[in-house]
Amino acid sequence: MTKIIFAMYNPETDCVEVSLNENIRIYFNCQKCNASVRLNEPSDIAYLTRLAREEPRLYAKLASKDDGMQGYVEAMGEFN
Repeated sequence: MTKIIFAMYNPETDCVEVSLNENIRIYFNCQKCNASVRLNEPSDIAYLTRLAREEPRLYAKLASKDDGMQGYVEAMGEFN
């Protein structure tokens, strides 16, 4: 498994930028990633927005897994 050494949310591009080493960078376009998630309520998008801004490393990990972000939104919906 590849280790994330740095992750940050860039509000100008609405992307989570991830560095895996000094040569490899990955960008997760939040709009595209979030579009694949089925929301029970339209306001559930706030879970993903907050996650990208406050925990970009976790956002990247979830976005790179099948149904990772879907599971997160469903868990947050149950929690709240």
